Amino acid sequence: MTLPWTPTSEGTAMTRVREDALERSLRWMTENLNGAYTARHPTGHPNAGGYCTNSGTCILVFCYINALGKVLLRGGPPKRGRSKHPRPDFARFQEFLRLCMSDFLVESTAIRLPSTPRGKIGGDEWLYKVFRCGFIHGYPSEKVAWGRNPRCSNYWFDHQGVLTLNIDELVRGFRRGIEKFRRLADADGELRSRFMEYIVAD
Repeated sequence: MTLPWTPTSEGTAMTRVREDALERSLRWMTENLNGAYTARHPTGHPNAGGYCTNSGTCILVFCYINALGKVLLRGGPPKRGRSKHPRPDFARFQEFLRLCMSDFLVESTAIRLPSTPRGKIGGDEWLYKVFRCGFIHGYPSEKVAWGRNPRCSNYWFDHQGVLTLNIDELVRGFRRGIEKFRRLADADGELRSRFMEYIVAD
C-alpha cells in the first residue's frame, strides 16, 4: 500500500533509526505540505513567481486531517458491517478538528457561518463537505473560494462578497494541530504504538 504522504527522500539513516512510525509520518506530512505551500511558478510562466499549488496545499491538509482523525478514533469508525457509521470520513475529519484544531471550530461559530448549500451548520461541515469534498470530488460552489491572506490570522475572510478560506491560516492551524496531535500521542501510548495499524485501517 502506498501512503499519500510517502516522501521522495527518506532522509538520513540516522533520522530513520530515531523516528518511530508516528514521528516519521508527521515529518513526511509536514515536508510535503511545506513543499506544496511554498511552491511557485517558474521563470517563463505567465504567473512566474506566484504561488502555484493553492488547491494542492488545501487538499493535502484535508487528507492529513482525515488520516490523523482516523488514528484518534483508533482506526474507526467502521465503514462496513452492521455497525457501519453513516459518515465515517466526516467523523474522522471532525475528530481531528475537535481535538487538534478547535480554534477553527470556535472561529467558525463566532462569525456565524451560514448553512452550507445542503443545509448543514458548522465550520466542520463547511470545511469537509463544501471545501474538501467539493474540491476533491468535483467542482466547488461558485459562492466559496480559498485564497492567500498571510497577514490575516483568521481562517475565514470576505473577498468581494465571497466566503473565502484563508490558505495561510489553514496551514498554520494544521501545523499547530500536528503539535497537539503529538501531545495526545505522548499522553496515550496506544496512539503511538499502534499508529500504523490505525492509519491504514479501512
